[in-house]
Amino acid sequence: MRNFTDLKGLRAKALYDEDQRMALRKSHENPLVKQVYAEYLGSPGSERAHQILHTSYTVRSYEY
Repeated sequence: MRNFTDLKGLRAKALYDEDQRMALRKSHENPLVKQVYAEYLGSPGSERAHQILHTSYTVRSYEY
């Protein structure tokens, strides 16, 4: 028997619906984020913000 329910579509709709109900939808409008930038990080894209908020990844090989 095949399952004709679009699970991806249902999940996407639920996420979008939840997002629409949230009071704070955008990080750059969040008062706490604004406060952190004002008091510590400076402006978005500043050297300090870049050093603290950005990450780098190292490729690692795993042997089992």
